[in-house]
Parts: sequence; C-alpha cells; structure tokens
Amino acid sequence: MKQDDTRLRLIDGTIHVIARNGLDKATTKSIGIETSTNEAYIYRCFKDKEDMFAKTFESLDEELVNKAMQHVSVMYMQEMNYEMRCRVFFTSVWKFMLGNKDKCLTFIRYYYSPYFKQYSAESHNRRYKPLVEKFKDAFRDEANVWMLLNYILNVMLDFAVKVFDGAVPNNDDTAEHVFRLIYGSVKQYFRKKEC
Repeated sequence: MKQDDTRLRLIDGTIHVIARNGLDKATTKSIGIETSTNEAYIYRCFKDKEDMFAKTFESLDEELVNKAMQHVSVMYMQEMNYEMRCRVFFTSVWKFMLGNKDKCLTFIRYYYSPYFKQYSAESHNRRYKPLVEKFKDAFRDEANVWMLLNYILNVMLDFAVKVFDGAVPNNDDTAEHVFRLIYGSVKQYFRKKEC
C-alpha cells in the first residue's frame, strides 16, 4: 500500500513539475524534490523517467475520458436539439480543463511531445475507443468519428493554453467562441439535420 501511495504522490508531483517547468526540465531530481521523495525510490515505482511520464499521462488521459463519458449521454437526449446537446457536453469538458490548469498543461505538453507517440499513443487510442463508440450513433455513417473527436480535443486544448497564457480571457465570450468554432465545424456530420 505504501508503494501505491508513493506512486500516486510521484504522479501528482510529476504533474506539477511538468506544468511549471515543461518536459525538458522535469527531471527525476526535480520530481523527487517536489514530492520530498528520495530520487532512487522513483525507480522502485517506475521503470524509468519515461515510464513515469507515460503513467502520469495515462492517469490524466483516463480522467479526461471518464469526464467525457459521464456526459456523453446528453448527445441522445431527444428533448434537446443537437446544438444544445453539444453545448452541454462541451461546457462540462471545457470547465473541467480550465479548472485543472496543471493537469491540462501536463496533458498538453506530453500529448504534443515525442514521448506520446513512442510510449502512449496505442494505449490512448484504446482508451478513447469506447468514447468513439458512444458517439458513433450521433454522426452519419461516413463520418470519421475518431478524427472528429480528435479535432474537438485539439481545439479545446489549444484554446485552454491560450487562456492559461493570458492570450484570451477566461470568460463566457471565450467559451462561446470556442464552442461556435467546434460546433460550426462538426455539425455537418451529425446524423439528424436538426442542428
């Protein structure tokens, strides 16, 4: 049990160090200092630094998928039109991202790094497959749901960084702009033309 607690503490420390300093400066030494853990103990919990990064990303990836899965049922609520369904889904994920700055920044930095392709792309694809399956019925048969969900995620991540960097304000106007950008791009692929 103690090793599991230490592992979780190291993942949490890795999130804070990567969010603050980036991947290049996230050393085992800096993570050890962040978590008040002997650097050598890291190698009892993880194979190496890359494994620790991958496990940290997988933890964040799982959390994001779970958040999305909690709200995907809104896409099938017949009492709302598609735009409202999409707005409810978007709002929950957008607020989650902006409410977890360190987690979001760490996710982004890893997701767009060479580490992702080398260590985590396959598990990421498997993890998102159930979400893709849940969304399939909302889109026309010829739509590539995987690409659409990737587009949505990438736009949200891009604007989340802009909010965190202060390039755009964290307000309702920004949220509306991001929603309109996403919805305007994907609505043509919805199965029903009630958008």
